[in-house]
Amino acid sequence: MTTTATRSDNPPIYESLLEELGDVPTQTREAAERIQRETREALDWRGLGTPEHRPE
Repeated sequence: MTTTATRSDNPPIYESLLEELGDVPTQTREAAERIQRETREALDWRGLGTPEHRPE
């Protein structure tokens, strides 16, 4: 005998968590991408030998 899943009127647990807590995975991914961009900019040493970056 095979059983089939029945659909309930309640939203799936993930949907109710999104409503309650917000979309934490998306927020986390966006924060990580922003931190990676900021880190790349902070550690970008390519222009250090150019005249505009030399100390006066």
